[in-house]
Amino acid sequence: MQFEPQRTESALRAASFANRFTWPPALRFVRLSFPRPAVALPLVLGLLAFLLRLHGLADKPLWYDEILSLNRARLPLADLVIDALKHKHYPTYFLLLRSFASAHVDPWMLRLPSALCGAGCAFLVARMATDIRGTLAGIVAGLLMTLSPLEVQYGQEARAYALISCLVLIALWGVVRIAQEPGRAALSVTRPDGLRGPWAAYALGTIGALLVENNTVPWLLASNIAFIAVVRRAATERSGLIRNWAWSQTFILVVWLPALFFIFSANRGAVLTGLEWVPQPTWESFRSIVAAVYLFRISDMMSFGILPSPLPQFGALIVALALLGAWRLKREPCLLAIIGLGFVAMPIMVLAISIFQPVLVPRYLLWSTGPFFVMAGIGAAALPKRLSPAVAAAVMVGGVVSLWPYYSAETKPRWDQAAPYLLRNVRPQDSIVAEYPSVEFVLDTYAEPTRLASKFTALAWKAHRSPLLVADGERTWVIYGSVGQSTQESEEEFRRKWAVLGNPADQVRFGSHILILRFDKPTIASQQSLSSARLEGNDGTVPHTPPMP
Repeated sequence: MQFEPQRTESALRAASFANRFTWPPALRFVRLSFPRPAVALPLVLGLLAFLLRLHGLADKPLWYDEILSLNRARLPLADLVIDALKHKHYPTYFLLLRSFASAHVDPWMLRLPSALCGAGCAFLVARMATDIRGTLAGIVAGLLMTLSPLEVQYGQEARAYALISCLVLIALWGVVRIAQEPGRAALSVTRPDGLRGPWAAYALGTIGALLVENNTVPWLLASNIAFIAVVRRAATERSGLIRNWAWSQTFILVVWLPALFFIFSANRGAVLTGLEWVPQPTWESFRSIVAAVYLFRISDMMSFGILPSPLPQFGALIVALALLGAWRLKREPCLLAIIGLGFVAMPIMVLAISIFQPVLVPRYLLWSTGPFFVMAGIGAAALPKRLSPAVAAAVMVGGVVSLWPYYSAETKPRWDQAAPYLLRNVRPQDSIVAEYPSVEFVLDTYAEPTRLASKFTALAWKAHRSPLLVADGERTWVIYGSVGQSTQESEEEFRRKWAVLGNPADQVRFGSHILILRFDKPTIASQQSLSSARLEGNDGTVPHTPPMP
């Protein structure tokens, strides 16, 4: 004889309600299914990341590099490929951008692919951390990737760096899954129970990243070193793992090496030239770049300087969590090797190359943030469970407080404001003098909606920077400002050089990067100073440092 366990009053009430409730006839045969938490949570964070990157997507003006992307994407197909290769870029990203580049300047559409890739990065980081250490790890890692000011900045940038990060993270996820299931990973990918998805993710993600920028070569090296750790930990699966890895490397090299050959051929092997715009690394610049990439500080796109933050201590919490995550992963050396090398490979390579040619800039380190935030998520999961709500809340609040000033910060020069000002005030008989020829290039782009370019055609543009060559004009407009990430003379030096024309009749500043001075027809005193300067042979020039091509 069997006895039914006694039910509580609440259980009886719930059972009674269930017996009375019936689905409507139209829904009785509909099976409702929801994504698993391991997928649903990353999807939510990916959607949040996408919304944060759409917010103010067109508010900040295009700068020199973005305008280059726009112009290259507009070229005929053959010209696009040739132009990209000659400038040491693969055409991959610009081919993608062609569908978003319209006949007129539309920053929103031009930056939309990067916003989508940034959302994909947040999804992948959250998914990876969830697979490794559970829900809290996924929440913390995904929030960090979602709210990072630098990630949002490059998610609103018409350049390829968000795409590179997304592709590397796809490949990294594949390697993590291979390490987690070495038995299935060792099976032939032709078998139904073989680990096809992760192998495909690794191979295709790595190929995609390599075919966008060569700065992802460190990932290829790091992944092979990490694989050695996976093989050494394997026992019976070793031969199968080596076989599949050999096939994946063959596939990667067969696709990538011909493209690399074209890059070398188009530039006659000089693939590290044209980087004169990168400043010499200093201890201060190193600190600023690390703070921007990993510690939630907002970076000025032109100078790499750090803008004021309402919560500068938040970065210390991230570092503490990442160190704790690395310590907890010491019990799983394969995962530690994969995540750790994914994080340190690019910084080590950049520092090594910078000994011979400076390349230390935030964008080349961007794809290393994902593994770093995964490590921080693993560290959060190592804390006592009773602290989980507080940790997640602290990361959310700290991330939002650190990110929000970015939307109103001036991170790019306001050439979109300078162009209409010149249109309203410059007369056909005036002369315009720019510090660099690229200033005219940027202003002409912003002049398209107002037809400023046609007016500039009739003006006396003088890109040479000698005051003695422009002093005979009716009025002279002198433009000081950065168009790209190049080292330029200080504003004090600029003013001293042009003081030979006398005091400016007017001066207008646009943000912190642009200053426009107007000099009227030289006075008698100014003409005497100019004559003296000519006799002394002082042409007022300074060394020229071109912006990034």
